[in-house]
Amino acid sequence: MENPGRPPLLEALCLLSFAGSGTGFLLSLAAALFFGTAENLISTLSSVGDTTPLSPAYFFLFSIFFLASLAGVFMMRRLRRQGFFIYMAARAAILVFPPLVLGKEAFSAVAIIFTLLFVVLYASQYKNFNGQ
Repeated sequence: MENPGRPPLLEALCLLSFAGSGTGFLLSLAAALFFGTAENLISTLSSVGDTTPLSPAYFFLFSIFFLASLAGVFMMRRLRRQGFFIYMAARAAILVFPPLVLGKEAFSAVAIIFTLLFVVLYASQYKNFNGQ
């Protein structure tokens, strides 16, 4: 059942963000908890040559960033303005953290494009948010 106060675009954005940030949270937390297995998978399936900078703490911090992103989405779904700023800060951390720790090779143009797209679309819904 659709909430009359929540526009369909905002509903769709929130559902997609729940899926993406929820998956990111679960995978990051799993990588932190099962770091040895995660490190082997990263070495095998990616082009990362040196996994030395990676650690359980790195993935745990990533899971916190994704959890903050989820909190922001949840707040925006409840039409709360502060959720927009929490979401933006969390997404900025998710974009900036890997290159700071791992170097410029961890830069992701695709992640920046999707983050900018979602931030712009959420910003277009800002007028629907309450000041609470």
